Amino acid sequence: ILEKEQEQSVVYGSTDFGKNCTTNDKYKDLLGKVSTMLKIKPHSVKTEKENSIELLTAVECKGIVGNDGRHYLLDLLRMAPPDLNYLSIDAEHISSAMKQLDYPKTYKHRLCCLRQELIDAFVEQKYVDFYRSIALNLSKLRSGEAASSETTEQANVEEAKRIVNEISVEDNSREIIQSACRSIGSVKDNEFDIRFNPDLFQPYVTLDQTPDETAADIKLLKEAAEYLVLKQIPLMIQDFQDHSGVPVDGESLSEAMHSRGINIRYLGRVAQVVTQQPSLGYIYEIVATEILCRSAKHVFRTYLQSVPTHLLSFSISHFLNCFLTIISSPTTDNSFDELSALSSQSTNNAPNVLLSNSTNISSQKTNSKNKNKNKKQQQRKYIPTIRNESLEFSSLTSEVLWSQLTNEAKSRYSFDLNCDDIESFIHEYSVRRTCILRSFCRKSGLQITMREYQFEFLNKTSRFNNECFNELDIINIYPIIKHVPPKPSDAYQFFTSGQQKIQQGLLREGFDLISEAHNLLNNVYGPMHSEISMCLRLLARLNYIMGDYQEALMTQHKAVMMSERVLGIDHPQTATEYIHMALYSFANGLSINASKLLCRARYIILICCGENHPQISLIDSNLGLILQSYGDYENALKFMEKSLQLNKIFYGTKSLKVALSHHLCARIQSCRGDFRSALNSEREAYQIYKLQLGDEHERTRESAQVLKHLTEQAVVLQRRINDVVKGQLLVIPSLTIQQPSFQNVLEMLNVVNGILFIQIREKDLEILRDEFAKQSIGNQQTSVSSMTISEAVDQAAALLNNEID
Repeated sequence: ILEKEQEQSVVYGSTDFGKNCTTNDKYKDLLGKVSTMLKIKPHSVKTEKENSIELLTAVECKGIVGNDGRHYLLDLLRMAPPDLNYLSIDAEHISSAMKQLDYPKTYKHRLCCLRQELIDAFVEQKYVDFYRSIALNLSKLRSGEAASSETTEQANVEEAKRIVNEISVEDNSREIIQSACRSIGSVKDNEFDIRFNPDLFQPYVTLDQTPDETAADIKLLKEAAEYLVLKQIPLMIQDFQDHSGVPVDGESLSEAMHSRGINIRYLGRVAQVVTQQPSLGYIYEIVATEILCRSAKHVFRTYLQSVPTHLLSFSISHFLNCFLTIISSPTTDNSFDELSALSSQSTNNAPNVLLSNSTNISSQKTNSKNKNKNKKQQQRKYIPTIRNESLEFSSLTSEVLWSQLTNEAKSRYSFDLNCDDIESFIHEYSVRRTCILRSFCRKSGLQITMREYQFEFLNKTSRFNNECFNELDIINIYPIIKHVPPKPSDAYQFFTSGQQKIQQGLLREGFDLISEAHNLLNNVYGPMHSEISMCLRLLARLNYIMGDYQEALMTQHKAVMMSERVLGIDHPQTATEYIHMALYSFANGLSINASKLLCRARYIILICCGENHPQISLIDSNLGLILQSYGDYENALKFMEKSLQLNKIFYGTKSLKVALSHHLCARIQSCRGDFRSALNSEREAYQIYKLQLGDEHERTRESAQVLKHLTEQAVVLQRRINDVVKGQLLVIPSLTIQQPSFQNVLEMLNVVNGILFIQIREKDLEILRDEFAKQSIGNQQTSVSSMTISEAVDQAAALLNNEID
């Protein structure tokens, strides 16, 4: 496609950093829509010959017409606007609020850009400000009174739009709109249009525009950078406050940040904000682990560059030992004979050990002792060469490595680890070694042997003495490929429409839309994809809510198998699939299978992030209820008390979730005959319900009835004990303790997993019909008005699922 010389084939952009620049009418037409979508401002630059060239991209972008006649665009690094928070710029371009947070910060390169997700969120916020500004100016014009800024901030967006729609010529609408456009920094004076100049603060680019235009571009860019730090990061932390949809490991944390337009280099700032929320301690642990593992990945990448191919396994195992244990002294020259002997032994006995650029190097077995001696002599001949040229990695110790990790975390993420070794890190952040090992291997592309690694042997004075990792543990190293997966727009439109129908209570219509999205995803992605697994999970949930338990289990089984194949058996999403499948298994009478699935899910979450996580609380609540259903009260109470302990940490001691956990503990304790403990637990639940909901609420009255029943049981038991003490009875007669029924346990499982079925009276049904009629449009109004009572009850079942919410 590109056979010509680059200088001759480039018809758009610059190949020498703006000294010479060209443009093309065809490229202008093609890039017109692209620049509108990406919010790139059309701007002009001056070349070395003082020519003014209008561009719709950054200067570095190059347009090339290939031999196939198509128009190609290369070097898209600066298509997004630069991030002022990580550029070496004058202090006048930084606000006082950002200066207090030590911005701007230095970074390793000048390619720091704002993500497109952040640009979209920022433009949306500007759009709201645009409507509010028009509504405020119009209100001033009509009333002749100055409205306060606080009223403007609190103004409803819908109300502002209503006022804007009422603008007429008599209201001097042109002046009002122009004033609003100037206030938000629109590039046009008669309509809303926010664009960013990608060539700002580039030392080799001369912009051909007035100083006022440049100042307006800089102001808009400064506002976007402030919006990221002062608005978007706190909004993300605020979304984590309900503990639903929270990250489980570093990968899910990265996805949560990227979905909100927050770059990974802001991990240090995220950690600072999280520390202000005591209930989000587990998020802080995940952030610290992510910073550590990413810093280790960068150090590891440099470390491997000086390692010879035939010593890859040895060097990787040495790095892991220095990273996850304590290696106090480097490998000495006396160890090279041991190294050569060990390498010879490993190549003779294990044909798949040593790595060579992501492949295993196998060796042939020798058939005689003479050949072994000759081979060892040859290896010793080469040891001086190896020692001088390629064994620099052997001087690495835990102290040296952790010093590099601390510097890397400080320079790249502005985060102080304050740790000298792995022991101090675990003590400071309460993180498991297995969590760190898993995260580092997934980031670096390492595959290691699945076995129990003995981390307790910490102090290593010799390279070959009882080490945790050895070269036999390193199986493979594979490349990590970053890419943006394409998304089928039609399928996602069906999926989002289905979610909206479900939230409105129209379950059957939502089910049909999700099924159509599933079919489209199958056609686009093929039979195996994580998005298809998400569709199957939602379809299974809908089948379950509509009463088809068997179909729900079969559909969820497909989702589980797909998640295992696509994401991996240790992925947090796979654990979520197990939790859903456990609920449907129990509904089909497979309580033993349900408990096994929950134990497997719990094990995965422990590997990913440890016990301090809301997912563990959810799993333990499910396990406690299922174990209670078949009489294992001891283990059921252990899991339920652990869930109660975690809920107190996450939601506070007076939250409704804590009240529910107290109630569930009381149920198990009463089944064990421990009425005193059950009475105390239920009393705690009653006090919380009374405080939060009032005396007349249904939950408060139910808790009061349970308290009365437990009190009666405790009184009867105490009387019988007193009779035994007085000698009137020889033994304590057994009390008749009614175990919870299957349906009762299933109802509690639904409540714990966020599924609530609402019983609707016929009087309330009429009100519900009117609400549906107001919200529906077109033919939906007819279907809602003519539906039967049974259909309305089915549609009114509220689906309070975290993923859907």
